[in-house]
Order: sequence, then C-alpha cells, then structure tokens
Amino acid sequence: MMKFRRAGRSSAFTLIELLIVVAIIAILAAIAAPNFLEAQTRAKVSRSHADMRSLATAIESYHTDYNYYPLNGVLIGDGGIQNPQNNGSGAPIHKFLTEGVTTPVAYVTRNFSDPFIQVFAGMPETWTPYYPHYFYTNFDWFTKIMEPSPLPVIAVKKSIYGVWVLAGAGPDRDRLDLSKDLYYDPTNGTISDGDIIHSLKIITK
Repeated sequence: MMKFRRAGRSSAFTLIELLIVVAIIAILAAIAAPNFLEAQTRAKVSRSHADMRSLATAIESYHTDYNYYPLNGVLIGDGGIQNPQNNGSGAPIHKFLTEGVTTPVAYVTRNFSDPFIQVFAGMPETWTPYYPHYFYTNFDWFTKIMEPSPLPVIAVKKSIYGVWVLAGAGPDRDRLDLSKDLYYDPTNGTISDGDIIHSLKIITK
C-alpha cells in the first residue's frame, strides 16, 4: 500500500511577513526619532537655564565685591578684543563675560558655552575662545562710555532687563531675538524662535 507524506510547514519567514516587520520598524522609528530630537532640545534648554543661573550668581557675587557689575568684552571686525568698546574701530560681533568672573577670584569655575551655538567654518581663531559663550551686556557700562549722550535705547533696555542681561541663542540657534525682545517659550513649540533670557528682571521658561 502506497503512503503519501504530508508536506510539513516551512519554518522560514515569507516575503510578506518580512515586509510587514520592516514596515512596523519604520513606523516606530518615524515616531521615536522626533521625540528623541525634542528630548535633546529640552535637555539643552535646561542646561542653558542652569548655566545662566550659575553665571547670574557669579555676576551678583562680583558686584558684591566691587560694587559694579562685570564689564562686557567685545569682539570687533578684525577679531580683536576691546574692553571697553571703541565704536571707531569696528562693529562689535559678540558681547561676552570676560575672564574677570573666573580669575583671580573664581566666582564661577568656568565661563560656560551656549549649547545651541556652534563655531562656524572660517571663523578667525581669535574669536573661537569667546564667540561660543552666552551673550552678556552691562547697560550701565554702555551708559558710561556713551556719556554725555547715551542712546535712548540703552535706557529702554535697562528698564526691561535691569542692569545686565544674559542670553542664550535658543533652539533657533541665532542671537537675533534679544534686540526684538523675543523670548523663547516652549509652549510655542520645542524648536521655536526666541532667545533664552536671564536678567535681573526677566527669566524665561
């Protein structure tokens, strides 16, 4: 009597099954990637706030010892540094806290760098130690060097922020928003316009 063997089911995946698995992985990756990038942005925002809180404490401690706030150094067009600013020799590129807050008295252990700013290609070497730092301005210093006729905008800015202001570029990665009094607010979107501000009168979220 002839017996027929019943074909056994193959244990290998079919092409359709493999395509379904690949599609599911792609969908999960598409969901996870934006969340991961947002988490990175939120972490950098939190770091900016923590850095500027430390710098604010250093600035106030400096004021306690010297009875005036730190001056801001200025990078000029040829990469040189002026402190105080001399408007006749070039437009300022970046205002920053000088080493006075770290030496000879360490009011803060280091002058923190803005996590949203990157050194751009072709930047002069003399800029790189300063450009990545948080923006800083002492409005009393501006008023003093512009006597007897300081610009009206200086008084306006001082009324908004107080004597000094620190600014981080924020997720839009530029420093153009402080001049427009545009502040970063995560409720407008994790990546949105606005600078992260810390001053005597304003601390952004």
